[in-house]
Amino acid sequence: MKLPRRTFLHLAAGTVALPIASPVAGLEQGTINSTAAVRIVERTHYYAKLRLAAEVLDMRRKASAVRLSIGLPAGEIFVKHPGGDGSEPDVAWQCTFADVAAREADLAARAASAEFESVRIQMRKLYERFERQVFAIATL
Repeated sequence: MKLPRRTFLHLAAGTVALPIASPVAGLEQGTINSTAAVRIVERTHYYAKLRLAAEVLDMRRKASAVRLSIGLPAGEIFVKHPGGDGSEPDVAWQCTFADVAAREADLAARAASAEFESVRIQMRKLYERFERQVFAIATL
């Protein structure tokens, strides 16, 4: 059965206007509700100084090795892929935490490690721009 154009457009508009449940439970105004147990993702982006991308990658690998040596998860390292649009960082690192408390404990362990701080100091000499992003994982 073919619907008249006006009916079709009305149905399409009605579909778009249906209320959708928010997939971001536990988030208010872009911040984490501290009582909610949500998984946290920390992602760091390193934009290397000219011709230093390989050194940034090596230093990020060293940082992950230090993390392992102090009892923290290594996380994942990503490198720029030629299929991107060129705006990507040369190197990115990401780690997922069970909740806010787990990330805070991770931050404290990093801050207490002289070896990790040494890696940070060396890394700062290799990049022109650094970004740290922290996300809560939204439910589907």
